[in-house]
Amino acid sequence: MNKLGAFSTTLFKFSPLFLAISLSAHADEQKSQNKEMEHIEVLYKRSSITSEITEDTEKLIEMPGALGDPLRAVYALPGVVAAGGSMSEPAVRGSSPSDNIFEVDFMPAGYIFHDFGSSIFNRHIIQDFQLYSAGYGAGYSNATGAVFDVTLRNPKYQPITTTLDFSMFNAGVFVEGQATENTAFYFSARKSTLPLFFSEGEELEDDDGELTGVTINDAPDDHDYQGKWLWDINANNTLTFNFTGAEDSAAAGFNERAELAQKTPEFQGDARFIREFTSQNILWDHYNKNYHFRIGLGVLDHSGRLEYGKRATLTNGYFEEESEKQTTLKAQLNYRLNNQHRLVTDVGFYDNETTYKYDSFQYLCTELDPDCDLKKGERISGKQTAGADSGFVGVTHVWQINDKLQTETGVQFQHNKLTDENFVQPRLALNYYLSDSSTVTAKFGQYNRQQDIDYILPEVGNPNLKSQSANHTTLGFAQELENEWSWSVEAYYKTMDDLPLAIADNAPDAQNLYANDVEGRAYGIDFLINKNKTDNWYGWLAFSYAKSERTDLRNNVTRDYYADTPFVFNAVFNYEINELWQGGFNFTARSGQAYTPIVGVRENPDFDNRFLPVYGEPFSERHDLYHRLDIRFERKTRVFGLDGKLILELMNAYGQDNVSSIDLDYKKVKSVNDLYIEEETDDFEMRPSIGFSVTF
Repeated sequence: MNKLGAFSTTLFKFSPLFLAISLSAHADEQKSQNKEMEHIEVLYKRSSITSEITEDTEKLIEMPGALGDPLRAVYALPGVVAAGGSMSEPAVRGSSPSDNIFEVDFMPAGYIFHDFGSSIFNRHIIQDFQLYSAGYGAGYSNATGAVFDVTLRNPKYQPITTTLDFSMFNAGVFVEGQATENTAFYFSARKSTLPLFFSEGEELEDDDGELTGVTINDAPDDHDYQGKWLWDINANNTLTFNFTGAEDSAAAGFNERAELAQKTPEFQGDARFIREFTSQNILWDHYNKNYHFRIGLGVLDHSGRLEYGKRATLTNGYFEEESEKQTTLKAQLNYRLNNQHRLVTDVGFYDNETTYKYDSFQYLCTELDPDCDLKKGERISGKQTAGADSGFVGVTHVWQINDKLQTETGVQFQHNKLTDENFVQPRLALNYYLSDSSTVTAKFGQYNRQQDIDYILPEVGNPNLKSQSANHTTLGFAQELENEWSWSVEAYYKTMDDLPLAIADNAPDAQNLYANDVEGRAYGIDFLINKNKTDNWYGWLAFSYAKSERTDLRNNVTRDYYADTPFVFNAVFNYEINELWQGGFNFTARSGQAYTPIVGVRENPDFDNRFLPVYGEPFSERHDLYHRLDIRFERKTRVFGLDGKLILELMNAYGQDNVSSIDLDYKKVKSVNDLYIEEETDDFEMRPSIGFSVTF
């Protein structure tokens, strides 16, 4: 629901100047016997209401360790963990990162997180950010995990200004201003500075100064851009045009010394990875006394390519490439029938064409398998194109029964063309207001999402796989306290069905490759204490207890999910020291990453004098407790008469080594009797960062 619907487009301001002009006009009228009254009317454009970021988003931008990125700060919210290491995508309340969807200004996005940690958005343009962890309404489809709903703020009607940002990790430019009387715009572009820390052709060294066998061909790099053009047609209509793009890339060479090449010799040689997307959307908003209507049309191009094992004279290597072209049409009508009843109708259609090209090995594995490298099959090659069209209609009735009780009763109808499936799924929510400051909430919803494309294409997958489904149930309590304090607690329970299982080679139906023979469940409780900014400080404490597991129905075995993280604690504090300085910290502690122990060594059947690990019970052990402290200070300044800002950050302030994975130490393994284990950490020991921005 758009917040603009509750505001008028015309406001009047009274001031001493207005009073003086009015008195003067009144005197003239008496002299001329003119009955007309003069007045000053100040008109505000409807769009200006969402041209400023929300207080909650501002708090995320200023959070230590986030580098001014409100989406990066999501890991400090209850129920969110990085699945597989701190640079990984978020897993929310026990679901897979693949179960999430991302929407930006009502329309789908290609991806919102770069591969190297940050989001694709400039901190200047995010107006609001909502994370729906579970139990969301009928306006979202093709998701069984969480919804990341990003609202980009509207451009400001102001003289054109430019802001330059510089930090140790990226540099950017942001331009914003008024184009005509009823139009405004902004444009943002950012580029990673990571290539400055690497030299092309350089072979990396480990902590002991020994060569690793990895040569930098192209340094890890990313860039992104966004733009918005706004036309306030009149008091009841606005038209916006958005465009967004991002790219991530890296290239390296792996010689015989590289551990990756020692484990999987097929990977020896040059490797390159690149993924990118572009999107363009146009949206029309119409506002009426009793309703708000929005319709959007968008085009999304998304692709990713991985090349590996390329050698100058012996082979061209292997590759996998996936490209997606999608046209989206979405609409929403939010209609207020009367003071008690409101009807929200959502419609979405996605015309999707996905192409998958490959010349690689058949790796039959899913998230249940601890190491995909050990699931290598025959070499395969080909090109396949699939029409993965889908559509949905969602209807929600919001009923304010009385001052104490509100209900949201919804249902979603969805069709997936590729799998020829239809779904009718209820979405229910109840809010009971114990008082003006205390609320009890309960939610239930059924959800589905189509399997990842490489699981359901012929030759590489099973076209008969059904879509995944999930049920969400939540029960929560929230209370507002004095002096901007509040607290909330919410319990949840999720069930997941028809997840994919890689079929064993010796199974009677091995030719199907995958089966819907995994189910899962996740449950837990999230607790949050929050203080908004008063007395020059704000902060929050978040604690989560959770459990996530998956069951292999063929073997009747239940195990912890690889992203299962039972305990998570976050403490965030920010203090405004004076008019120039503010500073704070973010402390995180959580259960160690689940991992599969290596219990032995075996010979590689494909290569002489090469060895592979023998694994024990999947995800049966955990690394030590993860903990980390980030510190941030910010100072307002002036440079050549221009407004500036200096930002000092220290991430992982006490240099904690947090282990994220283990593998064999292949340099030391010379026989099946050599069980040498090497631990990998997911953070730099200590990361200082200096940032600076200036506006002119």
